[in-house]
Amino acid sequence: MLQFKDLVNDFVELGLEKDDVILVYSSFASFGGVLGGPQIVIDALLDILGKNGTLIVPTFNFSFSNNKSIFDITNTPSEMGIISEFVRKTNQSKRTIDPVYSFSILGKLKETLSSISYLNSYGKNSMFAKLREYNAKILMIGLSYTESMTFFHHVEEMQKVDYRYTKEFHGQFVNESGIISPCRISFRVRNLELGVKAEANRMGIILENEKISKIKKIGNSIVKLMNVNEVYDRTIKELKKNPHILYKINH
Repeated sequence: MLQFKDLVNDFVELGLEKDDVILVYSSFASFGGVLGGPQIVIDALLDILGKNGTLIVPTFNFSFSNNKSIFDITNTPSEMGIISEFVRKTNQSKRTIDPVYSFSILGKLKETLSSISYLNSYGKNSMFAKLREYNAKILMIGLSYTESMTFFHHVEEMQKVDYRYTKEFHGQFVNESGIISPCRISFRVRNLELGVKAEANRMGIILENEKISKIKKIGNSIVKLMNVNEVYDRTIKELKKNPHILYKINH
């Protein structure tokens, strides 16, 4: 069973550093056991990052876009795994106001990043764009690229790919004081009529082969670490050569 010191040592060996800004996609179960549970993983990451680092987790919830049409920033749970839910429930964390693609943040930039405002979840002012601005890293714990790499949707948005189109969603936002107000968000969605299905693992293999995505086994989990700007630049290059690299067609 993994312990705190094991996690710290392994994450550092993988390339995580003091003062990093990191976005963490995670499957806690993939470790096969951590003494102390999910909080120990969070503590290990924060210990490495130090007081000037920033930990970001996706706290996405798709009920807003599936016609439930209400996002409560305090009570709407994360659908992105137990580690992300632990961060969301931490009193020190701050959550972004995106009703579908929200993030919870701990560390130096939590106030700055939680206050960003935009109308497109993947667009030029989104959290994904901010990750590029801060030269952040992405840490994937026990998940495939197709399962977790929503950062690729930012690349698709910036390239205006033709197999996705922009759709706007409307509903209600409940703030930390319980005040309800109307809200809307848009992002590019798959063209279901064409049978488009996300398939990011092929791009992931390219990133791994070129050492942009670094891999280490931690416990039973395959953990990957990559720099967002390196991923962004390489994916754009590949998209121009192979426009189908990030999707497949279901017949």
